[in-house]
Amino acid sequence: MYLPDPPHMKIRLIWPASSSDSAFAEAIDRYFNRIKHFLPIEIMEVPAERSRQSRSDVAIIRAQSARLLGAIPDRGTTVVLDERGQMLDSLKFARWLERLTIDSPHGVNFVVGGDVGLDDTVRKRADKVLSLSAMTLPHQVARVVLLEQIYRACTLMRNIAYHK
Repeated sequence: MYLPDPPHMKIRLIWPASSSDSAFAEAIDRYFNRIKHFLPIEIMEVPAERSRQSRSDVAIIRAQSARLLGAIPDRGTTVVLDERGQMLDSLKFARWLERLTIDSPHGVNFVVGGDVGLDDTVRKRADKVLSLSAMTLPHQVARVVLLEQIYRACTLMRNIAYHK
């Protein structure tokens, strides 16, 4: 009897839209396209706050965080990126992601804040708060690092030469 392969876990990257420079956009596209060969992946962009002149950072964070919360699917594992989160090395991250391919059939939602950050409502919604670095990273850098680490994890899971 022929049984089709089970559906793959989907990775969703949820973040505010950004007018990044072309170098960041190229790096994001490069890793996004590499990951597509291993797992279904999509980027869900929410509208970013544009006007900073008449609004405080707190108001911008609240508005942007509300839009991010609204974009997170009801199902799946939600991971919020924050410098106060748990740090994993690349091998532990790969093992953790590999476990999720079995344990979280509804996918993984990675949430990255914008240039002013996230409020606590987003962190409280998370199943896991993950840190890419103890240092505060610009949101564009965090996006590229996250995608590279997901790609690295995919190669480790498949025993493909990339990880050094």
